[in-house]
Amino acid sequence: MRRRVSFVVVGILGLILGACLMMLLRPTKSTPAPAWPVVEVAKRVEPSVVVVLNQRKVGGRVETKGMGSGVILNRQGDIVTNYHVVQGADVVTVVLASGARYPARLVGIDPPTDLAVIRIHARNLVPIRFARSADIQPGQLVVAIGNSLGLTHTVTVGVVSAKDRVMYRDGWEYHLIQTDAAINPGNSGGPLVNDRGELIGINSSKIAQAGVEGIGFAIPSDTVRAVVDQLIAYGRVRRPWIGATLQATPNRQMGLLVVAVAQGGPAFQAGLQPGDLITAINGQPVSSLRDVVHVLEHLSVGGVVEIRAIRGNLPLTVRLRLEEAPSSRLRAS
Repeated sequence: MRRRVSFVVVGILGLILGACLMMLLRPTKSTPAPAWPVVEVAKRVEPSVVVVLNQRKVGGRVETKGMGSGVILNRQGDIVTNYHVVQGADVVTVVLASGARYPARLVGIDPPTDLAVIRIHARNLVPIRFARSADIQPGQLVVAIGNSLGLTHTVTVGVVSAKDRVMYRDGWEYHLIQTDAAINPGNSGGPLVNDRGELIGINSSKIAQAGVEGIGFAIPSDTVRAVVDQLIAYGRVRRPWIGATLQATPNRQMGLLVVAVAQGGPAFQAGLQPGDLITAINGQPVSSLRDVVHVLEHLSVGGVVEIRAIRGNLPLTVRLRLEEAPSSRLRAS
């Protein structure tokens, strides 16, 4: 009897040991790795990205001469793209992520920032969300989405290389975000977004020359928001103007020399004269034309500025009301 009990105990212990071994040897389910954030970013942003076709009328036919990208701004159908994407177009066509095609109307253009707004009439549009480009930091993850080389909704990844790169093209000065995310022909007008899928820039250009790789540029979202708001409201960007031609002096510390004053313009009405030396605008010392632009770009048409100047050996202070710069009166046609 005692032997039978021993066998039973041994058998039970064997079963328990075997079960334990089976549990130890059984493959465990691996915890899924966190998803690469770019996957979710691309899914979130894709409905807000469109194809923009630049089409020309040739011999009674409409032919596509160029293709770029655009970003949906609101449910009313406003779309931002690059000015050079739609420049010279007889017909502009927008293709949504769903494949639906719509004719677009040009709302406004701004060559100095290479931005344009076009409008379509469509339902269920998905506007992109904006982030402040002033808050971005070099090294942060960014995703560029566009229609590069004719391939729609291409996704590239990189980082912010620099926040404020000054570039010059066609006589204009651009303040841009530099990124190493690949930006190729067709990406122009598409979004550069952060890891939350929020717009921090509009892709604009790429340095393409032998030995140079990984340098792309985007127009900062703070600039984009300010420009598109005016394009939608006025069809143009109303830039302030003081109505005087200024020139830097050999001694840059002295200020800016007034070379000419526009008849009837703001400077003329305020009493400024050729030969006056402007030393400060609204308390900000000025010694270059860029200094003047820095002051004026934060002001609006109709605002009043205080100008300190020197006439001969006498200090002079005048107040003038800013008017719209004649060169900014470009409208979409």
